[in-house]
Amino acid sequence: MLQSGRGGPIPPSPPGAPGTGGRGRRGAFIAGGALLGVGVLAAGAWAGYSMIFATGPQPAEALPDSTVGYVSVDLDPSGRQKLEALQALRKFPAFADNIDLAADDDLRLRLFEELQGDGLCPDLDFADDVDPWLGDRFAVAAIDMGGSSGPLDLGINAVGVVQVDDAEAAAEGLAALRACGGEDDAFGWSVAGDWAVVAETDDIAAEVTEATADAPLAADDDFQRWTGEAGDPGILTAYVAPEAGDLLADVAEVFGGFESALSGATCLPPLGDDPFGDDPFSDDSLGVDPFGDDPFGGDCDPLAGPSTGMSDQLATLGDDFDGAALTIRFDDGGLELESAVGSADVEATSGVGDGGDDVVVTLPEDTAVAFGLGFEDGWFDAIAESADEMLGDGGLDGLLLLAEEETGLDLPDDLETLVGESAALALGGDADLTGFEEPEPPTDLELALKVQGDAEEIGDLVDRLVTTSEDDSLATLLGFDADDDFVVAGPSSAYRATVLEDGGLGDTGAYQDAVVNGDEAGAVLFVNFDAGPWLTGLPDLPSEVADNLVPLRALGFSAWNEDGVGHAVLRVTTE
Repeated sequence: MLQSGRGGPIPPSPPGAPGTGGRGRRGAFIAGGALLGVGVLAAGAWAGYSMIFATGPQPAEALPDSTVGYVSVDLDPSGRQKLEALQALRKFPAFADNIDLAADDDLRLRLFEELQGDGLCPDLDFADDVDPWLGDRFAVAAIDMGGSSGPLDLGINAVGVVQVDDAEAAAEGLAALRACGGEDDAFGWSVAGDWAVVAETDDIAAEVTEATADAPLAADDDFQRWTGEAGDPGILTAYVAPEAGDLLADVAEVFGGFESALSGATCLPPLGDDPFGDDPFSDDSLGVDPFGDDPFGGDCDPLAGPSTGMSDQLATLGDDFDGAALTIRFDDGGLELESAVGSADVEATSGVGDGGDDVVVTLPEDTAVAFGLGFEDGWFDAIAESADEMLGDGGLDGLLLLAEEETGLDLPDDLETLVGESAALALGGDADLTGFEEPEPPTDLELALKVQGDAEEIGDLVDRLVTTSEDDSLATLLGFDADDDFVVAGPSSAYRATVLEDGGLGDTGAYQDAVVNGDEAGAVLFVNFDAGPWLTGLPDLPSEVADNLVPLRALGFSAWNEDGVGHAVLRVTTE
């Protein structure tokens, strides 16, 4: 029996042969070809990804895990970031007019030419002496080498790290650089693999290289954690190790000794009997001798210890410090700075909650500047604890008593009521900033404070502030309107009414592009450069500055705490 097919009858399979043998071989070829195609596509995709997103080797590979501080610069970041950087920077006249830079230009050459213009090694040639070995990544670092001596010698050595393409050429190039600098600029180095470590002496550089071979910074858990907390890599990365807290505590101990020695300076004898002649502080002059009695009360004990408490603050900071990192990157047409810092008390002492943008997002869409804060219950106690460490026990109480007399408020309870759960200061896009130069606040100034809280209680407190104050202008500044959830205070009744409504600032593209993680932030700052003519009202704004503000779209800053880590992101977007 013949099988029919698209091309005519198909003969039966030969005896003993599987009926699908031909299709099986053909299927195998097709499957193999498909797998090969997928492999080629995957390899191509990976190559494209590597070209656009990968960052390559980093200087942390050439430093030991005893590094306590580190800053690296990448002159050749991922292709995506390079394009983002050039696209953003070329929008600014100051960059376009003064820096003629293309995507394929060699930044190393440009920097070398700038340095030679300042007199660095004029006889060296970039193509012969530098280009054959110098890479695109650099770093400076502080390394704990141990063996400290003296009260301020903490055993820290400063070193530099340079990426190299050719070890032999690097040694020759570094020798040429050292020769042109003379004895006063002598330095040592050690080259290993793709990196050269530059230090004060060859021995120090070699010691760093040897320590790195045993335990590199790049593999250190703390380094990986904190640089990861600071987000994707960029053109600059900075890292501070937890061990820096111990160094801070050592500095505090030394500083405490100085404080103890200086605390006796207040213990001066009365000047009633002046061995040098007329007493400038006698009864005949000022009528009182300020040094006759201890102006600080009680007995003056020169051995009483630190007089300012600064060393105690440094020691506390050192004990609580867990590490930190910072990254600067170009992303999506903007410049972004992200930081992360760890402290045992970062959440307990801030007093800031996660409602920083709760009020900000309700402001009018044409808001030019907005600053918002969210408050945890008992936030003042957290701030007071930090203030007492700075001012000394009871130091804040005196300030509160003085403020109560001036304002008529019961502090701190009334202050917590006044700021509510979240508050935001807003400046309108049509605000005329020249009004700030006037002696009295203009009643049409688009400036307002919007508070989310108990409207009735807040209104009563504002009335009390105005009644107590002897400044008539305060009544203008603190005119207010309220609804069930918000109170808005400001000089302009028309602007207050606008701000009291739900304006939807948080839904605008400018806000969403600039403010990162605003819904979890305890503090938010937003600036919209395109909100209106408000910038033209800045006094004495030079024309060249105004021209370079034109490409800016918005600025956003947000800060939040998460699991003992304080995060912050500053982002600037362009048109």
